[in-house]
Amino acid sequence: MATAKKSKVIATNTVIIYCRVSTDQQEKSGLGLEAQLDLCRQVAQQLNLEIIGEFQETISGKIDPKQRPIFCQAVTLAQMNGSKILVAKLDRFSREMHHVSGFTQKYMWGKETPDLLIASSPKMSQMEIYIWAMLAEQERKQIGERTRAALAVKKAQGAQLGKAGRTASVAKARANSEDAIALAKHLRGEGLSYSKISDQLNELGLMTSKGGQWYAANIRQRLMNIGIN
Repeated sequence: MATAKKSKVIATNTVIIYCRVSTDQQEKSGLGLEAQLDLCRQVAQQLNLEIIGEFQETISGKIDPKQRPIFCQAVTLAQMNGSKILVAKLDRFSREMHHVSGFTQKYMWGKETPDLLIASSPKMSQMEIYIWAMLAEQERKQIGERTRAALAVKKAQGAQLGKAGRTASVAKARANSEDAIALAKHLRGEGLSYSKISDQLNELGLMTSKGGQWYAANIRQRLMNIGIN
């Protein structure tokens, strides 16, 4: 694989779009490559950024970014032109905290590591992306622990596996929603708009109790129900 030139490159108003799915089945879902590409193109246009490359890859997000052939090509082009890497959502780069940390903290390619730009939250700095990834990882661990605990209780009570599974699923959805509102309360206190809050909850993968996405309207209603405007 070719490597970027070592000479210093002045940062430009350009981006490299990188889209990723893990499987062919995922491509057919709402996380398909075309949907990611459309979102990235729209955001680049809104931010007046010139797109100088578009890369698509079918590979697991658990694979080290430095071991992903197509991603490495995107990075090389970004290094040569002082560009940022633009992805639709953070999980399209990776869900692994050590990957996000290594990239945003400039460990992977040293000082030549390009900046990461998230289309769903384009104003986030590299440090904010790093912090957001830590929050997401913590939320996933907590939800997993509560789900396992709920399933263990049902098994101890002699419940049938199918019923226990459904109960655990309901408990997971409820806990997910409660976590989302707790975070929304904090973010509202920080002065974020309902729209921005909904974007960030969806970015974390925190869904409503019915398994849906968050919108400004349902965030506003839920917060008003607990006395927060």
